[in-house]
Parts: sequence; structure tokens; C-alpha cells
Amino acid sequence: MKRIVMAAVVLGLVALAAFAGACGGGTQVPTGAIAVVGDQTVTQAQFDEIWAQAKAQYENTEGAPKFPTEGTPEYDQLKASIVNYLVQNALMAQEAADMKVSVSAKDMAARIKQITEQVGGQKKLDKLLKDQGVTLEQLKAQLKAQMLQEAVKAKVDEKVTVTDAQAKKYYDDPANKSQFVVPDQVTARHVLVDTKAEAEKVKALLEADNTDAGWKKVAAQYSKDPGSKDSGGSLGSFDESRMVKPFSDAAFALKVDQVSDPVKTQYGWHVIEVTAKTPGSNQTFEQAKEGIIQQLKYQLAATSWEKWLKDAEKTLGITYAAGFDPATLTASPSPAASGSPAPASSATP
Repeated sequence: MKRIVMAAVVLGLVALAAFAGACGGGTQVPTGAIAVVGDQTVTQAQFDEIWAQAKAQYENTEGAPKFPTEGTPEYDQLKASIVNYLVQNALMAQEAADMKVSVSAKDMAARIKQITEQVGGQKKLDKLLKDQGVTLEQLKAQLKAQMLQEAVKAKVDEKVTVTDAQAKKYYDDPANKSQFVVPDQVTARHVLVDTKAEAEKVKALLEADNTDAGWKKVAAQYSKDPGSKDSGGSLGSFDESRMVKPFSDAAFALKVDQVSDPVKTQYGWHVIEVTAKTPGSNQTFEQAKEGIIQQLKYQLAATSWEKWLKDAEKTLGITYAAGFDPATLTASPSPAASGSPAPASSATP
């Protein structure tokens, strides 16, 4: 549950490498700041706050690696990630204002309520925040930044459209044909036990009363499959790829309403019955169209968002203080650069 609370930080720390090379021509970074984004300044104090939170999270998360040592690539990567996170927040705040996008108090209250319920209540949330060096107000600020980005992206995504003609072109492309093949399926139920002797006993009971009521009784009493024992052993419908091979081979070889001999898999011994078979088919364009449109929208939205980010950073301009340029921090070391201080950088010539 710790990850839920710190998601605003952790996700932000690794999210946007796209900002790592941005610069602004001639802009000076004032004392006490690590970067200038458009008309906003990212301060050293903001950086120190997130750094302390990251350190607390390392120390209070079971199984986490040791906090990176200064001078190591891991240390520089963490530093670059925090800079990227803060620069991202500053950029989003300005773009959100221009787009008239905001996070309402109602939306924030709903998100906090969701997190509180996920971690098990207010007391647990308070303890979790304390352990990780985060105040409730800091959490809200980080959540607001995350929610602003979500809202801005939703606004950008609104412009992404896919026509029926584009979907049809995708459907007709031979390279995509396999996506629209619906394989043979069976609807089946089973009882899972530990030994072949138990499976033989189960088979005899089911053959004596091969009804829904019979299956419910036998599955509830004998099956060790927690996912199906309380529903008469029902596995629903599936194709051959969904189950382990010995199980699929046996199920697809059965006739409808035939109870199988015991079948051994790595899970134990199964007694299976197929209650229906559905032959495979090819989806028509009309059947596949909605899924294609959603898939293409997702792909186009990702490309559109990447372009939007690059355009936004170019328009605003981003300048880093010496030692805080993510591109320099994450660059592979070279003999010529070794030991040299990182200069202030800028992305627009």
C-alpha cells in the first residue's frame, strides 16, 4: 500500500525523460533555483523536499535497495528523475492554466478518500505518510500535479480521432489478419483433487449424477480449486491457449456432456466435462471495428502526447542550473567530460 500513497512521487520520478534535453535560450537561473520553466522557477527547496521523501521511502520500504551513494550512476539517475518530476509539474501548471484546466476541491477530496480507503483508513494513512516523511498537504500537492497532468492529457486526447476508413485499412492489412481470428472454444467445468484415486471416485459420483446440482455438490465437497469449487467447477469458455496443455488436450478431445477420465497436470488430477463447443470463426469488420478504433486511438494518442510535450517545452523553454541538467546527469561518462562541472543548459538554440 505504500506505493499507492507515494505514486505521485514515484511515478513522477521516472515518467518524463522527454524533458531531459530541454533548454531556453539565454535564460538565467536565479540563486536558490535549479531550473526555470517558462515564467516559473523550480527551487532548490522543492528539490530538497522530494529528495528527502525519496530517501525516507527507501529507508521505510521493506526489501528496497540501499539509498544511492553520491557519485554513483544510481544517485545521478535519482537526481535527474526528481528534476524531471519538478520541471514536469511546472510545465503542466502553466499549460493547464492556458487550457483552462484545473483540479477541483471535490475531485481532490474524492482522490484522497480513495487512497485512504485503499490503505485501510485514516490512521494507517497518517502513519504511512509519517514513515515516508510526507505531510498531508505535500501529498495533496503531488496528487494535484498528477491530476493536472491527467486532465491536460485528456484534453489533448480529445483531438485524436480515428475514421472508419482508417479502421478498415487496418482490418484489410494482411499483417493484421491473425488478430481477427476467433479460435475454437469450449465451455467446461472440472473438479480438481490430489490423487488419481480421488479423481476416479469423483468421476463415478459425477457419472451417477451428471446434473448441475450433482456438479455443485461434488465440486463443493472435493475440489481444491478455490476459483471454481463454489460454482459447480465452472471454468467458463476458453480456447486451447488458456489452459495448460494436458488439460486443453483432454478438454478439446471430449464430446459435449462427456465426463473425462482423470487428467493429470502440475496442479493435480482433474475430472472434466465440456458442456458446449463453439467453432472458431473470423471476425467481420463490423464485429472488429470498435476494437480497432480503440487500439488506433491509443496508439495515436501516445504519439500525439509525445509531440504535444515537445512543443510545450519548446514554447516555454527550460533552463537548468549547473549540476541539474538531467541530460548531463544521465549521460554516459567520457574521459573528456570526467570531473568537469555541468554547465547551465538550454534547449532552444
